[in-house]
Order: sequence, then C-alpha cells, then structure tokens
Amino acid sequence: MCNLYDIGPAEGKRNESTWEKIAFRGMTELRSKTFGIRKTDPGLVLVSEAEFEIMRWGFVRHFNPAINNARADKLSGGMWKPAWEEKRRCVIPVSTYYEWSGPAGQKQTHAFQPEQKGQWLWAAGVWEDSPDHGFCYSMLTTAGSGKTGHIHDRMPALLSMDDLPEFLQAPDPQHLLIPSCDVKFAFCENPLKNPAHEGPVFIDMLPGFE
Repeated sequence: MCNLYDIGPAEGKRNESTWEKIAFRGMTELRSKTFGIRKTDPGLVLVSEAEFEIMRWGFVRHFNPAINNARADKLSGGMWKPAWEEKRRCVIPVSTYYEWSGPAGQKQTHAFQPEQKGQWLWAAGVWEDSPDHGFCYSMLTTAGSGKTGHIHDRMPALLSMDDLPEFLQAPDPQHLLIPSCDVKFAFCENPLKNPAHEGPVFIDMLPGFE
C-alpha cells in the first residue's frame, strides 16, 4: 500500500523526455503541496504524453471516502472494471514514496526512490469523474518485490517510460503491472511529523514511532 508520496522536485539532472517535460509543466499548476501527498489531496497525473490533470487522490464510495490504492489483480471486477476497460488510466509521477515496518510504537519509516538519481518513478493509476468531487485517481499496486517485499507485501505498480503509451492505450495491459526491482530504499525520519518536509531526511535508524 502507498498512503504517502512526494512528487518532487527530485534532485539531480533529468533526461527531459516528453513525459518529464509534461510532468514538470503540471507541477507548476499544482498549487497545493508537491511533498507529503496523502489521501484526498490533489495530485498530478498524466493521461497522455502531452496532457496532464490535477485530480483528487482516492475514489469516493459510501463505505470509504478515499480509496487511494487498487490491486492490480482486481481490475477485472468491482469498482475498478469500468475505469480499466474504458481506458481511464493515468500515470502518477513519484519522486519518493513511504512505507513503515516494525511493531506498533517502534515503526521504522522507509523512503523508496528511483535507482537513478534525479528520475521519477512512474506509478500506474486509474481515474474516474465523481459527481461530488470531480476527477479522482487511485494508484495501482502489485506484490512487493525483492527486498521491498520484506518491508511491505504490496508496492505501487511501476512502469518504465517505454511502457507508458501501451499502458494508457492498450485494451488490457495487465502484463505490465508486475513487481519492480528498480527502486532503492533507506531509513528516514517520519515525514508525517513534519508536514512542511521537502523530501526524505535520511538517518541510520529511527529510534521510535508514536
């Protein structure tokens, strides 16, 4: 599960692909925070190589006001089927996402980032138009991969830049939603304790989590 992430800006030099250029342009219009994005916050999503939208994170249902994650293996039914089959798919640029591990009261915060400095992770998503909340998106998740699986059994379904057109346009690109090892992670301070944070503050070990 991913319940907290940053868009950026990430440090370092980018390749400045067309996808990155449209994401940068979208960030200038995201008048809310670009760090510490949580459920119900506005976030940036790409719906094509030349088009972005600002949407609310989380589908709205009577039993849950913000369903921000969708399992990649559940897209053929339930609330996700219409968005998937009608190609209401999107790509979410992520510079860092956060997970926690350990027992209650002693949880460790982990920051997950691209292996290559200054890049984005491209998380798969779906979207819908809610009558009361406007455009809403949900991030697709898949099984945790490699070392990341020891921290959490789920992770965002991450796409390579080459796969983005197929994911957005193909009739059923579920074969792209597989675990990825192209992420690195490290201990960091809990960003929830600092709402004004601007990226992870890395540490050797977090002594505790209230």
